[in-house]
Amino acid sequence: MAEMNAAPPQLDRRHWMLAVAAGMASFLDSGAIISVGLGLALWKDSFGLDVWTVGLLGSALTLFIAVGALAGGRLADLVGRGRVFSLTILLYAAAALAVTFAPNAGVLVAGVIVIGVAAGADLPTSIAVLSERAPTGAEGRLVAFTHVMWTAGVVFATSLGFAVATLGTFGIRLIFAMLAVLAVATFIFRAFYRPFRQLEAEADARHTTEGTDPFHALPLRVLFRDRALTNMMLLTALFYLFFTLVANTFGSFKTYFLVTVGDTSQSFATALSFITTLIGLAGTIVFTRIADTKWRSRFFAAGVVIFTTCQLLIAVTGGVLLPVMIVALVLYNIGFPFVGEALYKIWTQESFPVNARATVQGATMAVARFTASGFALVTPALIDWSPSALYFLLTFFALVSGGIGMLIIRRVQKPSSEAPATPGALTAAAVGGAR
Repeated sequence: MAEMNAAPPQLDRRHWMLAVAAGMASFLDSGAIISVGLGLALWKDSFGLDVWTVGLLGSALTLFIAVGALAGGRLADLVGRGRVFSLTILLYAAAALAVTFAPNAGVLVAGVIVIGVAAGADLPTSIAVLSERAPTGAEGRLVAFTHVMWTAGVVFATSLGFAVATLGTFGIRLIFAMLAVLAVATFIFRAFYRPFRQLEAEADARHTTEGTDPFHALPLRVLFRDRALTNMMLLTALFYLFFTLVANTFGSFKTYFLVTVGDTSQSFATALSFITTLIGLAGTIVFTRIADTKWRSRFFAAGVVIFTTCQLLIAVTGGVLLPVMIVALVLYNIGFPFVGEALYKIWTQESFPVNARATVQGATMAVARFTASGFALVTPALIDWSPSALYFLLTFFALVSGGIGMLIIRRVQKPSSEAPATPGALTAAAVGGAR
């Protein structure tokens, strides 16, 4: 889609309410990831878990988020994005309650797995619903807002972790109970807020006029037959894959790294991570403001330099100098809002027809999450072997992600005088399946 110099269309209250409803998928996703991380040591002692079960809990959420994204994205396009949008959040709530009241390790592991499946299915579906019902030219702001919600979920879960730190396992149960309550409230909001139906009807009429059938999923054979679509799917998948390897490693293991390599206390490392995350939240809010303007591409280049530099600083110093680690954490949170997941979501929504967006986003998201889950299994060993080697590798991943991002920007940018084309516009005769 073209990045236009004209003022983007105005958004009304209905659109922002939909952005909140859709963004709760990202909020609950990050909330679950942080909460499982907070609970690992406590569950190990409470349930007498061995190291393999702890490892399974640590990687299962990311792994099954990938499974859910792969299956849920396609299911949403086949049976109805609106239906899956409402129902996946109930599955999340049920699983969060299972973790809350888990009487043994088996129920605990099952609950974490189902949370992953539900969150994974909801992520591509919610973003597709949001972009589908957004006014043309305003999709970027609304989709970018979901990443604000993701970062807010990190802040929320971390804050709760501080609040209940002295309560042991009971405190973790309270956190998951809160996540379940929020999931039920989100279901009620999504299912019964009447203006969402108005936006759906308006979007269906608009997309039908543009030549895309919003009621039928784009067949996979048609998707893979279109070279432009398959090339864009490959590029966005690779971009998100290399970014996620950096972001997931940096995000999941920064506290562990600060404690084991930097020799800081657990409380100091957690506090530092929390404070610097607030910088990232501010950055995602700024990105939302520029998401539908020419500035998002201009900020990208600077963001890549900052994002890569923070990995390189750690690689060169080995992570043993606390002042350098603090600078690296600050730089990371300044850079990542402009070079990563929010852009990936926007590019996916802008580059594919409405009846294939959940499918494509789910598939590309699954590739990245599967790979990140596998990389996470060996990350502690890499840290033990050579912290510098790990971060030189992450520096390379950041550069590759940035290079692929520049290729994508060249593909999606058009002269401002051109009208934005409907991506992969297809008539109803070319598609099959049921919405």
